[in-house]
Amino acid sequence: MTKDEVLQQAFSHSVDIQVRFTDMDSNGHINNGVYHSYYDLGRMHYFKEVLQAKTSDTLICQVNTTYVKPLYLTDEICVKNKVVRWGNSSFDMLQAIFKKTAEGEQLANFSVTTFVHIENEKPAPVPEEWKRAVGKNEYK
Repeated sequence: MTKDEVLQQAFSHSVDIQVRFTDMDSNGHINNGVYHSYYDLGRMHYFKEVLQAKTSDTLICQVNTTYVKPLYLTDEICVKNKVVRWGNSSFDMLQAIFKKTAEGEQLANFSVTTFVHIENEKPAPVPEEWKRAVGKNEYK
């Protein structure tokens, strides 16, 4: 997925993130590895609020992150989340971190993560109720 494709997405789920001093690296911006903890928070809220499921019902099998611009300690940011693909036992979630500015939101980076639904430690079909819940949330 490209930056332009992400900017065309309609996100209906968003979580504000508080940047902490310990998130910074020696260059004065948020360390690249910290972004994934922000995505974890967004995913946790999405699973609870939209899917009404636990994140422990899935395993991450692939992550592709694109860094667009750096973020700093004083930036106000949010992570936006949406499911963009369903498979039989897997699905892809697009997550994007936006910086809030006086001119609007600016894309800082984005990630597409592939999850596998599991039951008894084995891949299992994605529950139909998850698909219905996402449909209700994304297309209201």
